[in-house]
Amino acid sequence: MRIAETLNMNLDVAIVGAGPIGLVSARAAAEVGAQTLVVERKPEGSASSCCTGLVSPRTLSTLGVTNQCVLCEIHALRIHLPSGRQIDLRSNQLKAVTIDRRALEQELLDMAREAGAVIRFNAEAVDASAGTLHIRSNTDTLRLHPSIIVGADGPCSRVASWFSLEQPSRFAPAAQVELDGISCPSDRVNVFLGCDVAPGFLGWSVPAEEGVLRVGLGVLPPHDPIAFLDRLLAKHYPKARIRSRAAGCIPLASTLEPTAPGVLLVGDAAGHVKPLSGGGLYTGGLCAEFAGTTAAQIANRGTGSEDSSDLLASYTSHCLEAIGREQAFGRSMRIHFSRLSDKDVEAVAVALDDRHLLQFLADEADIDFFHQLPDRLASEPSLWSTLLRIVPLLGSLTG
Repeated sequence: MRIAETLNMNLDVAIVGAGPIGLVSARAAAEVGAQTLVVERKPEGSASSCCTGLVSPRTLSTLGVTNQCVLCEIHALRIHLPSGRQIDLRSNQLKAVTIDRRALEQELLDMAREAGAVIRFNAEAVDASAGTLHIRSNTDTLRLHPSIIVGADGPCSRVASWFSLEQPSRFAPAAQVELDGISCPSDRVNVFLGCDVAPGFLGWSVPAEEGVLRVGLGVLPPHDPIAFLDRLLAKHYPKARIRSRAAGCIPLASTLEPTAPGVLLVGDAAGHVKPLSGGGLYTGGLCAEFAGTTAAQIANRGTGSEDSSDLLASYTSHCLEAIGREQAFGRSMRIHFSRLSDKDVEAVAVALDDRHLLQFLADEADIDFFHQLPDRLASEPSLWSTLLRIVPLLGSLTG
């Protein structure tokens, strides 16, 4: 069916991008009665971008989905230091899950359609301005007139560029492969550190389906992630078969103002990510529900109204309240980590290599709320003597 016939040219909310964040936004908008269109230039069922699929269990409820996309439950972490030394953390608590991204997107797609949203794949947004969106597909070239446009089109958002909105200022280029025929613990994630491994960022391996491992890394510019990934694979997984490759860009900072008259940004397009890990499904999901309802309310009241400006300001404030503290903490830690030499990394690891502290970190660290960890550590006087050993090291980094 043609886009024009489907919508009868009556459109409240247009969302560019049919990833998880765009689909959650679409569902939210449609559920409050807005006539909602999602356009996605890729075919339905296409492979996702460079996504580890490692999320907290609460991410699924935040996105409003079931646990049918879960592949593995994660209880352990192994950190590989530049020297080859390893640090293991294990908890009896469920710390994370790995998911089938396609299964997740299919469930979100079904839910958005059930709510009344229209989803069109192989339909590319080619230009936009306030109140106008140009769409090109195999059968149509249309100029639509939505009340508001939601940019959920990922890093380097074209929607942001069309409206001259500021985009995230820092990115980490990333690359990932899926390896087949791997024998590894299904409940453990590996993290690889070092200037020769992933300069300025980190590497990872995450279990997926049985015998399948997702291995990738990010780097800071001007480094090439593919060259570093090939080196990591040759060292740790020399005999594994690569069944797929993906590349992408991880935004490391949010935009200060993700809105303008007639438009709002959400997800990676707005930098709604965790700067420490680059994960964006939880943080983006927190903002996506509000993005959809805000867009629907603006469509109902009119983009030129005073209420519209207030709603856009409220959306920005809501996102900041929901994820701002974690992002600020993550940015600060990311800056400190990027300054560490391999020798510094080893020194900090030695200082922290205490059985009680490592168990505390394994049990108490939360991948969505790292900013809460300092307060939790401060509440444990028995660990203070261990923590004090790293104060001189931290002082040398910030001085």
